[in-house]
Amino acid sequence: MRDLQRRELLAGVAAGVALLAASSSVEAAAPQRKKWLIGHHFWNWDRAWDKGEFLDKRLELTRQTGYDGFEAKPQQIGLPAEAVKDKCAELGIRCAAIGGGLKEGIDFAHGAGAQIVRSAVPKDQTKRWVDYAAERGMIIVIHPHIGQGGRPGEVETREDMLRYLDERPGIFACPDTGHLALCGSDPVQTIHDLGSRCRYVHLKDIRPEMVGKRTRKGEKFCDLGKGALDLKGVLRALKDIDYNGWIMVERDSRGPDYVQSARDMRAVLRRLGH
Repeated sequence: MRDLQRRELLAGVAAGVALLAASSSVEAAAPQRKKWLIGHHFWNWDRAWDKGEFLDKRLELTRQTGYDGFEAKPQQIGLPAEAVKDKCAELGIRCAAIGGGLKEGIDFAHGAGAQIVRSAVPKDQTKRWVDYAAERGMIIVIHPHIGQGGRPGEVETREDMLRYLDERPGIFACPDTGHLALCGSDPVQTIHDLGSRCRYVHLKDIRPEMVGKRTRKGEKFCDLGKGALDLKGVLRALKDIDYNGWIMVERDSRGPDYVQSARDMRAVLRRLGH
């Protein structure tokens, strides 16, 4: 009788070990979502820092406040692209994207080690610039922004962005959550509708009274987590579309303490698991 009980006990232990091993094997085989890279836009810093002599300071602050990288325009950096790449390598910071004109932006981004250029593209020149970027291992993204008074090709709303992409095969999207909300579009719905065409994100909060106002006047944006943006909804939407790119935190309107603002906004995302 004791031998029978001992055999049953050993059999149960063996079955449990086998089940645990099988479970671990399934978990190991399951695809893991790539961790999002979180950046801090240079536009958040003082405009007086838009010179090469302040690049080291901005890069060091980007690292110290917990970010993986940054976005800027060449004229906001103030140094050649190769110098930017070297300085980033020294500090373990990445140039995520470059904004500005097409050729200037693509060439600078390529030299600085970025893979994204944020720029408008004339419809009749789409293939030329898509190919030019692709040859350098890069993509071009379009970003919605409150308009300049009816200029042709302006992209403000979800509908504008979807139409723009439809007319320009090979161009991708950079939804800006603040400007979308300012212009009356739901950032969460926009991300869902963009799906795989969403390749870069500007994460920006908006003052509640400015949602849908569609105006360039007044103070419009605020620190992440302090406004009307459905931040949890935006992050869920990005997970829903299997997004695995950069999230660039942008304050836009600058507060008096740039460094504390950067830390606070990074802390908001950390509390949400990012």
